[in-house]
Amino acid sequence: MELVTTAAGYEMLLRWGHLLAGITWIGLLYYFNLVQGEYFKDAEASAKSDVIQKLVPRALCWFRWGAVVTLLTGIGMLGIRGGGSVDIYVGALLGIIMFTNVWLIIYPNQKIVIASATQMANGGEALPEAAGALAAAGLASRTNALFSVPMLYFMGASSHFPHSFNVFSFLIAALIIMALEYNGAYPALKNISFLQKLPAGGKMAPYASIKGVIHCGLGLTIVLFLIVHFIK
Repeated sequence: MELVTTAAGYEMLLRWGHLLAGITWIGLLYYFNLVQGEYFKDAEASAKSDVIQKLVPRALCWFRWGAVVTLLTGIGMLGIRGGGSVDIYVGALLGIIMFTNVWLIIYPNQKIVIASATQMANGGEALPEAAGALAAAGLASRTNALFSVPMLYFMGASSHFPHSFNVFSFLIAALIIMALEYNGAYPALKNISFLQKLPAGGKMAPYASIKGVIHCGLGLTIVLFLIVHFIK
């Protein structure tokens, strides 16, 4: 019992929770992108409406709270163990951005889509903002799927193939990540005045397809790995 109450014991309990919550969160992220989205392309309107009203809210509940527990347990582990390698900081940056996308873009916009589907099922009109909300949530979700590939690599690499921390390599990696996030979050942020002076984002290609997001995720992982591996 003494071992459990040591720093190593607390870290192990946090790691266990981190893995359980992370599997729940990322598993549902892959369900939304790899399964549900493809199903919606072929499903009848009535079937899609039923899924949006009854299944999506349940999946979103586990999805967003899985993200919360993943983030909190990750912060707890960092607090006990500390950082050290640049890999953990790259992985953590990706995870925090993904968490932000869940709570500030995907979930709020999906609530609009659910409300619109419910209103139509009850004989009303679709909400005029529903189409834009669906596009914003979809791009943010696809961006999270893209980020999940390098995020999972760098989380594992922080313990099993770490690189010493280098500010320059981290900043370059962060700039690339933030540029991709700007594109993915643009539909939800485009009304912010200072962003209107920047080039427009919101482009789904080239990761509009499942094959595209997998290839882009692997490509992003390789680019970020080369940065932290060779810039010392």
